[in-house]
Parts: sequence; structure tokens; C-alpha cells
Amino acid sequence: MKKFLNNTWLWTRSIFFLFILYTGTLLMFILFSPTLLMPRKKAMVFPETWSWLMPRILRLICGVKIHLTGLENLPKQNGFIVASKHQSALETIVFHAVVPHTFYILKKELMWLPLAGIYFLKVGCIPIDRKGGTKTMRKMLDGVKKRLNEGMNLIIFPEGTRTQPGTKAPYKPGIALLYEQCKVPVVPVALNTGFCWPKNKTKKIPGTITISFLPPIEPGLERRVFLNVLEEKIESAQKTLPDPFQ
Repeated sequence: MKKFLNNTWLWTRSIFFLFILYTGTLLMFILFSPTLLMPRKKAMVFPETWSWLMPRILRLICGVKIHLTGLENLPKQNGFIVASKHQSALETIVFHAVVPHTFYILKKELMWLPLAGIYFLKVGCIPIDRKGGTKTMRKMLDGVKKRLNEGMNLIIFPEGTRTQPGTKAPYKPGIALLYEQCKVPVVPVALNTGFCWPKNKTKKIPGTITISFLPPIEPGLERRVFLNVLEEKIESAQKTLPDPFQ
């Protein structure tokens, strides 16, 4: 009976958090909509505020805490790439509040989301057709170079999809192309968000998540060597992350 009540309480808290997340995001879109008429840096107030607020609501309602390590490894000069493990939706929320002047590469279908699509473009996100060929890749690369030169920082998930804790997907060659062509530092990130925010699950499990920023990989490596180094650094660090439930 006690286990049933605890599980019901977890489900209730999780559903309430998702309600707050979705309705709160919509209200914030409306509240901050005037920033769409302002310069990009002013428009970034919305995602940065949202990114700061939602993890705190998650902690308050669901008991999920976030422990950040290695922030000193972020380059002092903007115009770098963060290549992160991807286990849940949480990392797409957190990074705006941790890494300054961020932008993402998004599938073009997200541009059709009401208000959100406009905001994605306003703050510098790059929509791409995943089925596109060389022309799409060239356009994406040019867009990334332009934004990095403007002092923005790219957040990318090199596996291209969310994975379960303890598993990995093949690292995509796109990140190696960006590293080679853009010639900027790449900061690997290991994390264990999937334990408390499981992939495609509603229930959020109380615990302390770790997001660890590792020393940057400086430009200059050959493309294939870089991809191997990136994968080894992230996957090795994954094994050293603390248990979220201890």
C-alpha cells in the first residue's frame, strides 16, 4: 500500500510539473512577445529566464536537483561549441541559463510551432531538413560559422537522439565537420539526466542529476581523430558520474 501511495504521489507531482511547464511556457511566450521586436540580445531574455526558472520549479515540485560541474572549462571567449550527451528534455531546458548566447540546430518542423518557431529564428537557431543533402549541410555550416563569429555558442547533441542511461548511439559525423570547418573549441558534456527524467516518460524521479562540462577539445585535430576523442571523453566521463539516488 505504501509503495502504491508513493508511486501515485510521484505521478501526481510529475503531471503537475508538466502542466506548469507547458502552461508557464505559453504564458511566458505571450509575456515576452514584445522582445520579438527588439535586437536578438534583448530577445534572449525570454529563453534565459525560462531556462533559469523551469529547473527550479522541477526541483520544488518533483525533487529533481541539478548539480553542475566543470563550468570553469567553458572558454572565456564566446564563439565555441558545446557537444553534449542527450538523455532527456531537461538538457534542452538547462543550457540557456548556463552557457551564454546559445543557439541550436533544429529540425525544420519545429518552425511551425505557434510563437515558438518565431522565437527560435529570432534567437539564432538554425532550422534544417534532416533529409536534405549537400546543399542543406552547406547552408547549415555557413549559418553556424556566422553565429560563432558573432560571439554566439552552439549547443549540439552529437548522437543526434536521446539515449537511455548506460547506452549510446553512434556519434554523427556532422559534429566533426563543424569542428574541422569552424576551427573553434568544442566542450564535451557528460550527464545522467535520464535517471530522473527518463526518455519518453511522464514520471520524474527525485534525485540529483549531474551535468559535467569537460575540458575543451582545441581545434587542429583531424576530423576522424576528433570524433574518436570526443566520444571517448564523453563516454568515459559518463562512467564516473555519481549515482543520482545516493
